[in-house]
Amino acid sequence: MKHNWLKNLFLVILLVLAVVLGKLLGTVTAKQPLFSWLGMSADFGLKPVTVDLSVVNFTFGLMVNINVAQALLLAIAILVFSSVHLRP
Repeated sequence: MKHNWLKNLFLVILLVLAVVLGKLLGTVTAKQPLFSWLGMSADFGLKPVTVDLSVVNFTFGLMVNINVAQALLLAIAILVFSSVHLRP
């Protein structure tokens, strides 16, 4: 049980690091002519929609913005996670 919890925590840490470092890398290299492709990004998801029921308002939506550096680092993080064997 403890081993499974530790493995899940390791995966979450790797994915968060990949997203944060990828955003930083994409932002830093966006102005560099040779590495500007790392900063190219795409937006996808559901734009916010508001439902007004006169008494209660609901807003639903989810937008994701991901750049090339984040996608590459996420793929590397998943490969690292699958190759690492944590001992109990």
